Amino acid sequence: MNIRFEHVDKAFSDKIVLRDFTLALPQRGTVALMGPSGYGKTTLLRLLAGLEKPDSGKVVAEYERLSVVFQEDRLLGGVTAKGNVLAVLNRDQESLAQTWLDRMGLGSEGHLFPGEMSGGMRRRLAIARAMAYGGDLMLLDEPFAGLDVATRERIYPHIFQENPERLTILVTHDKQEAERLADRLVVLEGMPLRIAADISK
Repeated sequence: MNIRFEHVDKAFSDKIVLRDFTLALPQRGTVALMGPSGYGKTTLLRLLAGLEKPDSGKVVAEYERLSVVFQEDRLLGGVTAKGNVLAVLNRDQESLAQTWLDRMGLGSEGHLFPGEMSGGMRRRLAIARAMAYGGDLMLLDEPFAGLDVATRERIYPHIFQENPERLTILVTHDKQEAERLADRLVVLEGMPLRIAADISK
């Protein structure tokens, strides 16, 4: 797998988000991206996912299977919790869907619709769906927002220890979380975005 940004420029109207931005990422492990809100971290993920195109430069994102947890839950409102997970799986993978609901503490909530669930439950459902889908590249955009400490502690191992061969890119504002979970911490600042620190464990 080959993931990197090469001299990337990206602007939205008169807002220059990236200018000559270069960053190479490893083939596996967890990389945390930290920085102020609204400064371009999500744009980096969207570029990797192919949801945005660079104005110039190159984004190399060679992976076999991509899974994403967006800042928004992006659940199917007219489908049950289990149905939301099954939506990204094959018909014969119901047991896998149930496994990930169990791991996210939603094992008995599979019959509920998103509108019947709390914000924290919907967040965990979005994570369950992404993890069940799997892949060799996982993009997590503030996935734990709104979850209490106990819930985070319970689900961390299922996310970050489930597949050591996967590359996980985690956007977070929580420095302790980043330092604990990531093998590499990239601190971003400024507009256009620049790398203030790049620390590997």
